[in-house]
Amino acid sequence: MKMRTLAFFVPALFLVTSCTTLMNLMPEVSMKKRQVIYDMVDAMAFPEARELGRSKNRRMGLKKGQWITVLQETLGGDKNVSLTTTKVISVDGTTVVMETESRSASDDARPLHSQVTFENYPVSGSLSYTRDEYDRVANRLRITRVLTREGDGPVIEMPPELLAMARTMTDSALAGSTVRVGEAERQAYDGTYICTPSCFSHRYTLSVAGITSSGRSLSHSSIPVNGAILIEDEHARATTVAYGYKGATSVFQP
Repeated sequence: MKMRTLAFFVPALFLVTSCTTLMNLMPEVSMKKRQVIYDMVDAMAFPEARELGRSKNRRMGLKKGQWITVLQETLGGDKNVSLTTTKVISVDGTTVVMETESRSASDDARPLHSQVTFENYPVSGSLSYTRDEYDRVANRLRITRVLTREGDGPVIEMPPELLAMARTMTDSALAGSTVRVGEAERQAYDGTYICTPSCFSHRYTLSVAGITSSGRSLSHSSIPVNGAILIEDEHARATTVAYGYKGATSVFQP
């Protein structure tokens, strides 16, 4: 069986897995704080499940204005929840600017904004890649600028030397990981926010620094930015609760 991996898959699951031990050592986040995030979900999410048709094989092309909002839940440990919206600010050839706004229950739902400029970004492509294909994409991808802002605080730009260091650390982390992903299978999905008679399902096993995680991921070509419906393992779950094809704007001054 040919092993495949999702385009958005490795970075997301690397973060989930590598943080698991730390989360298990943290005190449990109170239900009162978690409820603040769940109330935000209720306000932002689709009021009824978005009905999608049969997924195509290829991912929707990246376009300015697209956005996706994902609820991330830690299933054990501190039981933290967070809500992250990823926005496509601009697409110029293969140069892409994306922003995220993330709010975490453990941080009192305070907004954390980041803007990242990518070069050689896979603007259009498949919903899944072989590991060799993914490595070729990852090796060409470059992050050339990172801006961050916490709450109403000042905008901070990451200096070039830290960008280079982050690239080296990411390459080392991915090189030391082991990913096993089965061939994509079609399946129906009937969720709270999205339902479809046919999306793509991947079963995976990921090992990073001796920590192994197994789970599944679901994707659909009608969902913008990364095609993600759901990523879940025994430690955490990330669920798409809303998305749009236009309207995303930057919180950073040009």
